This record gives sequence, structure tokens and C-alpha cells, in this order.
Amino acid sequence: MKTRHLVAAMLLVVMSVASGQPAETTRGGAPARRNLDIYFLDMVGGGSTLIVTPLGESVLIDTGSLEPKHRDAERIYAAAQHAGLKQIDCLVTTHFHSDHFGGIRQLTKLIPVKKFMDKGHLPPESEVNTGWFKQLYPLYQEAAGGKVESIKAGDDVPLKNDPEEKIPPLRLHCVAAEKKVEGFDGDIDAPVPGYVIKRADDSDNARSIALVLSYGKFRFFAGGDITWNVEHHLAVPKNVVGEVDLYQVTHHGLDQSNNPVLLQALKPGVCIAMNGPRKGIEPNAFRALREIPGLKALYQIHYNTQYGAQGNTELSYIASGKDAKKGNFIRVSVGPNGDVFAVSMGADGSQRVYAIKSAAPR
Repeated sequence: MKTRHLVAAMLLVVMSVASGQPAETTRGGAPARRNLDIYFLDMVGGGSTLIVTPLGESVLIDTGSLEPKHRDAERIYAAAQHAGLKQIDCLVTTHFHSDHFGGIRQLTKLIPVKKFMDKGHLPPESEVNTGWFKQLYPLYQEAAGGKVESIKAGDDVPLKNDPEEKIPPLRLHCVAAEKKVEGFDGDIDAPVPGYVIKRADDSDNARSIALVLSYGKFRFFAGGDITWNVEHHLAVPKNVVGEVDLYQVTHHGLDQSNNPVLLQALKPGVCIAMNGPRKGIEPNAFRALREIPGLKALYQIHYNTQYGAQGNTELSYIASGKDAKKGNFIRVSVGPNGDVFAVSMGADGSQRVYAIKSAAPR
């Protein structure tokens, strides 16, 4: 009986993803979402992730780059249109590097953004004094209108939940920010006997916001650009996150991140890397991803032109194939009963369906 229900759930998700339309309507006839959708977008050297909840609320994580002008902002807007959005309800900027917040002002000219959130601190002085930061941060301030809420480890990004509890509960929780990990008050960079702790990362990458999204049994980890030592303390001495179904490959798949200790703790079934043709996935990170217990699939936005077989999954799991200009997104859709999720590439791409783990959230 359980197998029959799982097959039926898979068919429902496949049909919903294929059509791109919700399967139910509200009493007033307006569309009512049934899937949780997550879009992984192709940005210039950076990242942008769009979450659309079953209630139609949207959270955008990062906005890609400013240059070339309009490219990244327009790709985010296209994904928002594909999702049927009229606005972005909340924009979370994980950290202040040009490939993660550069496109914000152009985006806000295309679609309204209602709430802005970041980690509440500027980058280290060495980065604040760079030309790119002096160019981009005023655009960030202009876009946000000075109204930015800060988020720290242990906080939630506010999401609406169904008061009638007809859909599973949703939570978007911050587990790390500003080089602080939830539940850990020590020095992130201090040596830990028996483990590899790398030289301190003093860039804003290590200070990136890391988030965990839960929807019923489904769990998704998005760590921005956090680096090795922060990742270590998410897993040791306590696994702060728990196991997940979906892992957004941290820091585009660079070796500076994707600590095997964390990957082995998360045990994701599916990984998605927002890499560029010449940025990630690097060989050590690729090997660590491949060694995750129970890994079902590794997806990439681009084919890595630098490392060949040491940095690329199977071509059928790469959204843009070997066409660096194609710009396909990857979309994950979680069905209404929370038993399976589907992964598709591009607006009309075929999809693969995966079972959700039964492990309860922490």
C-alpha cells in the first residue's frame, strides 16, 4: 500500500511540474498553489535562489551580478514570471560580494520587493574599501530604501503558514550568519583535535547567511558561500542541521567550502550546484559530493570547462549542457503530500522524481 501511495504521489508531482500550473483553486476561483517550488538560477559567477511557497509567498536569496547590465536581474524576473509572481515578498542577501548582491537595483526596477533582509553587518574593511563595493553598496541602499531587517543564527525568515493546516508547516531557519553558528559560542577558527580546520577565512564568504527550509518532511539546505570552518561547526560537535533531502552546493562548488564533515552529516539525496563554466565545481569538492552516502543525483547549472571528469556530473544532469550562454534554471517542486519532489531543468525540461526522507526535522 505504501508503494502504491508513493507511485501516485510521484505521478501527481510529475503532472503538476510538467504543466507548471497549480492543481486546485480557492473558493473564489483564484489559483491555489499546491507545490513548493525552488528555482536555482544561472547568474554571472554568482547565485540566486527563488523559493515560492504553496501559499504563493516568495523568498529570493541573493540577486547575482550587476554586469553585464540587466542579464542577472532579467533572469530572476523571468523566473518570477514563470512562477506567476507579481512581487518578491522577501529578499535575503546572504553576504556582500558582487556576485550575490550586484543585481539588486536593476531587479527592483523590474518587480517590487516588499521586505529586505541581510546579516546586519558590512564586510571586512578590506572589502568595504574596494572599488566594486563602493559602486554596488549605494545601489543596494537605494533599492532597499534604508529599510533592511537583520537576521542572525537562530532566527527565522517569516513565512506564512496555512491556518487550517491543510498543507504541511513551512519554516525558513537561519543556522549561521556573521561567522556565528547556532548553538556554538566558541572560536570558529580554533583547532579541533582529530579534524581539519583551515586557516581563518576573513572574507565576507565565511560571514554568509546559511538557511534551512523545511516543508513537512522535506528539508533543504542553502549555505550561501560559507566556508570550511563554519561548515565544520554546523556538523561537529553537534549536527545543527540534521539530514536533508536537497543541498544547494555551497560556494558554487569551490574547494574552499563543501567540507566533507558537513556533507556526511547532511546526507542529501540530491545536490544542485550553481556553478559557472569556469567557476566551480573544483575537484576536491566534486569528490566530496560524490562520496555522500546515499546520493541519488548531482545537478549543475553549467558544464565545468576546467576540470573535465573531475568537475562534472553526467551531461544529462547539467542544465545548460555545454552551451555556456543557454542560461537554463533548475527547478525543484515538492508535492502537496510531501512524499516526493521533482527536479526539472529549464522552463519546459523533463523531470526526475525523488522520494523524500522520512527522518523528522530536529
